[in-house]
Amino acid sequence: MRPIIPAAALSCLLAAAGYAPPAQAQPTPLYLDAALSSIDPAAPGCVAGVALSGKPATIIARGKAELEHAAPLTPESILETGSLAKQFTAAAVVLLAQDGKLSLDDDIRRYLPETPDYGTPITIRRLLNHTSGLREQWSLLALTGNGPGQQVHANAMILDLIARQKSLNFTPGAEFLYTNTNYVLAAIIVERVSGDSLQAFTSQRLFKPLGMDHTLWREDFRRVTPGRADAYAPTETGFVANMPFTNVYGNGGLLTTVGDLLRWNAFLDRPSVLPGGEALATALQAVGQLNNGAPLEYGLGLEVVDDHGRRLVSHSGSTAGYKTWLGRYPDQGVSVALMCNNGGIDPTAMGEGIARQALLALGRAPAAEAPVPALTAVATDRTPQSELLAYEGLFRDPVRGDLVRLAAVDGRLTMTRGGSQTLTPLDKDRFRAADGGLVDFTRRTDGEVGFNLTRGGVVQNFVAVRPPAADTALADYVGTYFSPELDTSITVALQDGALVMRQRFAVEWPLAPSFADAFTTRLRGVTTFVFARDAEGRVTGFGAWAVGARNIVFVRR
Repeated sequence: MRPIIPAAALSCLLAAAGYAPPAQAQPTPLYLDAALSSIDPAAPGCVAGVALSGKPATIIARGKAELEHAAPLTPESILETGSLAKQFTAAAVVLLAQDGKLSLDDDIRRYLPETPDYGTPITIRRLLNHTSGLREQWSLLALTGNGPGQQVHANAMILDLIARQKSLNFTPGAEFLYTNTNYVLAAIIVERVSGDSLQAFTSQRLFKPLGMDHTLWREDFRRVTPGRADAYAPTETGFVANMPFTNVYGNGGLLTTVGDLLRWNAFLDRPSVLPGGEALATALQAVGQLNNGAPLEYGLGLEVVDDHGRRLVSHSGSTAGYKTWLGRYPDQGVSVALMCNNGGIDPTAMGEGIARQALLALGRAPAAEAPVPALTAVATDRTPQSELLAYEGLFRDPVRGDLVRLAAVDGRLTMTRGGSQTLTPLDKDRFRAADGGLVDFTRRTDGEVGFNLTRGGVVQNFVAVRPPAADTALADYVGTYFSPELDTSITVALQDGALVMRQRFAVEWPLAPSFADAFTTRLRGVTTFVFARDAEGRVTGFGAWAVGARNIVFVRR
């Protein structure tokens, strides 16, 4: 068992790391007040804290913790973290590696024999840096009609769900794709290897030694937690309760305070307060890489990015109506924690804004953003419209499912996928997107155009797809379809001249045409269903592409 540092000694060490309990006489920075000034005091709101090197931490709260009794948020309010909890799950795994009980490069099937053998091992490290290829649990469950908010889920249910999957999104290490599944499995590994619950292990090895006295995992959503703020979602007529009624944790599910999160950040800045802390902090913040050597902007439960020449280490979180952000500029001594119970707030924008204002106040503002290195372009003026028409159309990545539209507008080629950006011509059939991606067009012998999009060392291949025909025979798609991976059926029916998908217990999703033989619906974001036909043109099934889950196959019965 690792020794627990006495409280008095811990306080001295944390103070040396730049964290000190908030002092009553300490004036609140104007930028911190300003960041929360737009929050209605009578509505759900936020707790925000800033710790600067050598100065006491400042924590303020604005808004209500609970609307029915008008209880206010306070600096001591307990809220749920959402996904920023992942760094604590990762820390637990690293501690077990330090203990010699596992290796980050072990195949997860050594500890989770229920998971399928996909031919290429998935290592624990691949779980922690989101390069495993495993499908997103919440999207899979949503396709069964029992997504978040529809059923109470537990970690054992997630493991059973993954045990049924016959395919991955991609070969482990080939891509970065953020999925909650990775961290639920990591939590189960911690519990199986340590012999303790995640709560017991992290409390003994992390929370108690660091003085994080208000931090615990939400293993049972029914547990009464004194001081916890309820979560809400805004509607056109006011707020409605929006709590995470789930017993899934490890990917999220951590209850804590802003003060405890600042203590954790202080540890990452000065990790010598824990035995083995230096190696732990280094491991968490070391970015991963893909099989091709391309570096990620993600370590183990932490995003590590270059922000205009300053290293920013952070993670956001969102679960039900809880929105959070925890970040540090370690080289500038700025640490910010933000926890909100108002689902209408963008925690990343607010948290990063507070951090940058703190840098300004310290005279350590980020340098001006360096311009993107110019590539030699063959034309700086508008290209003749007639030359761009050959590139127009609707294109899809058949692996990832991404759909983009290219259009010639006033002598410029634009690419629309969510937002729209202009493509700058470089040479024949080659363009640069505004975000730095390179677009290389290809032409088949039949004249069909496609293109490769290269960004961050990853290449996506897009092929042309036909738009939906106005005379599409919708009756072709009517029928019942079954997925063995989800053990669920979906019925496609005609209703008022349009298609709907139905499941038991009055679950219904309206379908909108997307491209030929494909339809979309809103299901945890946009979900696309691409129907397949046999040689005679009969519909035989479909594949579902949802957020973080690709090509879940349904066969027509």
